[in-house]
Amino acid sequence: MIEILSIFSQFIIFLLIFSFPFNKIVFSNVLKINKSSINFLDVHALNLIFFLYISLFFSLLNIELSFFFLFYLIFSVIFLIYNLIKNLNPSNFQNKIFLIFSIITLSIFFYLSQNLRLEWDGQFWLEKALFFFNGNKIEDLKNLQMFNYYPHLGGYLWGFFWKNSLVQLEYFGRFFYVYFYVFSIFYIFNIIEFKNVYLKILLIIFFILLTFEPYLFGGYQEYLLFSTLIISSRFICFLDFKKPNLNLVILIILTLFLLCWFKDEGVVYYLMFGSILIILTRSPFHQKIIFFILMFTLLIVQIIIENNLIGIYDFPHKNSIPGIIHDILNLKILATKLTKIFFHIGISFAKHPIWLFIIFSIIFLKIISNTNSKLNNYFLFCFVLNFIFIVGIFFTFKQFDFMLRVSLDRLLFQTSGFYMCLLIYSIQKLNFNIKK
Repeated sequence: MIEILSIFSQFIIFLLIFSFPFNKIVFSNVLKINKSSINFLDVHALNLIFFLYISLFFSLLNIELSFFFLFYLIFSVIFLIYNLIKNLNPSNFQNKIFLIFSIITLSIFFYLSQNLRLEWDGQFWLEKALFFFNGNKIEDLKNLQMFNYYPHLGGYLWGFFWKNSLVQLEYFGRFFYVYFYVFSIFYIFNIIEFKNVYLKILLIIFFILLTFEPYLFGGYQEYLLFSTLIISSRFICFLDFKKPNLNLVILIILTLFLLCWFKDEGVVYYLMFGSILIILTRSPFHQKIIFFILMFTLLIVQIIIENNLIGIYDFPHKNSIPGIIHDILNLKILATKLTKIFFHIGISFAKHPIWLFIIFSIIFLKIISNTNSKLNNYFLFCFVLNFIFIVGIFFTFKQFDFMLRVSLDRLLFQTSGFYMCLLIYSIQKLNFNIKK
């Protein structure tokens, strides 16, 4: 019984701490966005991103996890009370939508509590979670035996919520991954403006069924990238590419930068998606230079921190450059590897059919509906470069066939969230055409 009550309390804790420190008015003033176009989900998303940065900051300071948790929870409760007193109702999340959100999130919580198995990579990340759970210092992270050079933020969040759950059971730490995932799906569907709320709910449930992969909740970090990319793409949808909002572009860059602290390939997504965004916006040249300086300064800071504070910085599975060039110039090897890669991409599409919907959306918006907006072009460029990277990265792996089998589907899945907004716009456009 205590475990069941603890699961419900964990859900309430997530709702509380992600209600701080922004409200609708602060969100509007900081980002210079019309208040009427902002709702509870937008504020909740910004608070989530803020919490991730605070967690990153505290992880580097060796602050005791329980102190950080109490500090944050107390301020969250005070902030909630203040908003209620000021009549700033934080719950303009539609009642029916919130009910479904709660049911789905809690259902996956209970599912996780009954399926406690950790998968292959989960064993590596568990060591990091246990490291922070036990209160070890960040500079000792390099002494871990398994893949100590992996970015640590995902493991820190796992250990943080594990330590600060009422029953201190390991899987409570992974509840954050579930909450983040379910919230991000609801958040991206916030774009849709259907009068029929039940249709919206059905679509949300359908796409959760499409993207829910129990295996990945066995300790993998893919959902952290998936959800961060969804929130990034939603922020991008706020952006006017012709007259870009300076504060919003900075927020998008900062949100994308979190990818670097979850997995190594996050660095590539950060540079790729961030650079294309800066290039395609019609910002003054000096602003673009500032954005690029910000991007690379953040990356340099990460390298300095990981080299000097933690003492490790590396990328796994690297092949030599001469070996890569040899494989590319040898037409037989090149054809063989490309055939295998595209074969496994086909398998991945069957395993994660969300990609089939995304590809249809790209074709629909670009050709069938003749949509040629800067936003659609941006995601199309990202899509093409994303696939070039995924194909190219396998030429760098020494264990080519093994990595294809165990990694390709996850690499594809974790970036699929970034393009879900195209899927939403296709649904909206189809709905509009049907009404006409």
